[in-house]
Amino acid sequence: MRTGNLPANMKKNRVLQIIPYDFNRVILSMRRGQEYTDYVNASFIDGYRHKDYYIATQGPLQHTVEDFWRMVWEWKCHSIVMLTELQEREQDKCCQYWPTEDSVSYGDYTVELKGDTLCETFSLRDLVLTFVPEKQTRMIRHFHFHGWPEIGIPAEGKGMIDIIAAVQKQQQQSGNHPIVVHCSAGAGRTGTFIALSNILERVKAEGLLDVFQTVKSLRMQRPHMVQTVEQYDFCYRVVQDFVDIFSDYANFK
Repeated sequence: MRTGNLPANMKKNRVLQIIPYDFNRVILSMRRGQEYTDYVNASFIDGYRHKDYYIATQGPLQHTVEDFWRMVWEWKCHSIVMLTELQEREQDKCCQYWPTEDSVSYGDYTVELKGDTLCETFSLRDLVLTFVPEKQTRMIRHFHFHGWPEIGIPAEGKGMIDIIAAVQKQQQQSGNHPIVVHCSAGAGRTGTFIALSNILERVKAEGLLDVFQTVKSLRMQRPHMVQTVEQYDFCYRVVQDFVDIFSDYANFK
């Protein structure tokens, strides 16, 4: 049985069909005297160059926000990519887990908003995460992509290229700790973002494109990664936009 299907953990899952596999689930430290506190609905996903480069997870529920920040802290993450709005089509898709001003506390963790900048297709937030018991802090950069409905795809590919580039730049500056990526369930849009990140890395490095094998590999690491044909086709469209934008690169001469 998958750990996520245990009765004590079922309520921590947003979508019952999307449960992390046991072999690569993200494990939290067990809280003393509290069983089943090592579970969060999140999976390690391999990047193009590095194993476990991403953490694919669901949008936090009200009662899992502290677990979300515990995961970010314990796995030393510096980058969070959010691909959903808090509400879509009048349905809750993700609990707000950061402050709109000042700071907010979630159990042992305090999150402070230091900056909020609206870029062309995404919001860029600078957050300070504090582990209160030890008074230790860490800077977190929150990339919130706008314009990607749960049903459908973004209107164009350039915004996706831009946010992937911004995240990679942040990684180079902060060290290659896992990048947290989430939408609502942590599968369709999350899988598409990670697929595109890996695909574009390979195109740049080798000049090779293999969407099928990339998506197949992701689905072996988390259920339903890249959920629709439309999302699958979008991967090709973004690569075409990437080649068009950077056609003067040596790879494409």
